[in-house]
Amino acid sequence: MKRYSLTAVIRTDKGRKARRDELVPAVLYGPGVESIHLGLPVADVNQFVQRGTANMLIDLTADKKKYTVMLKDLQRHRVKGDVLHMDFYAVDLEQKLTTTVPVHLIGESPGVKEGGILQQQTREIEVRCLPTEIPQGFEVDISALAIGDSRTVADLSMEGNFEVLTLDTEVVVSVLAPRLETDEVE
Repeated sequence: MKRYSLTAVIRTDKGRKARRDELVPAVLYGPGVESIHLGLPVADVNQFVQRGTANMLIDLTADKKKYTVMLKDLQRHRVKGDVLHMDFYAVDLEQKLTTTVPVHLIGESPGVKEGGILQQQTREIEVRCLPTEIPQGFEVDISALAIGDSRTVADLSMEGNFEVLTLDTEVVVSVLAPRLETDEVE
């Protein structure tokens, strides 16, 4: 699994001052780690946001100490889209954790070409595993879905050393028949 490296400074001031100094305010917490307020260079954060993936392990250096972390939350400005704040969660590489993994649809459904409506009910699958075993995503091939067909969690091809916590019967994607508009007669 690919890892990303970030370097942060420990900050004692408020978030506004950090932003003026072109730092993105952040916080680091987790088991065995007392909450630490950080500041990360805006350029490094923007590069990470462009290249990073869901559930990526990050080697975070703060005050000459290294932490293995995951991005827990990222807050953005509603209009500009700038990153306002980040939450990092320190992980223990020897201990299993529960997280969600995104589901990606691939292919084109013949049912949609015939006028059906594609509906993705499940966008994330919950798994439990070691941090180094977290899958980056699950792919669902919809190229065989006709109108009325669906795929459940049980239909996904999942390889790896993890336990799926989402129910096997949960529908991931389906193609619904279009509704016809009827004129009401008064």
